[in-house]
Amino acid sequence: MLVGGVSIDERRLRELARILQPTLAKRIDTALLYRAGVLGLTVDERKAILKALESPPPGLEALRDVLLDELEWRRVEGL
Repeated sequence: MLVGGVSIDERRLRELARILQPTLAKRIDTALLYRAGVLGLTVDERKAILKALESPPPGLEALRDVLLDELEWRRVEGL
């Protein structure tokens, strides 16, 4: 599934869901249940994932890096 533009396998997504706030974890679980190809994230959800991935488990480093780059881009662009 694509999350934040990064392809992440089901096992890693379930791992991510375990470390997130319940509301966002439920969205991930629901997307997995329905075999969604893409999970769109709000800016707040992206920030919550970044916070949870301060020390990312193996396999989630790319997601953290992309979200950090996007956050920096938003800051530079004033968004």
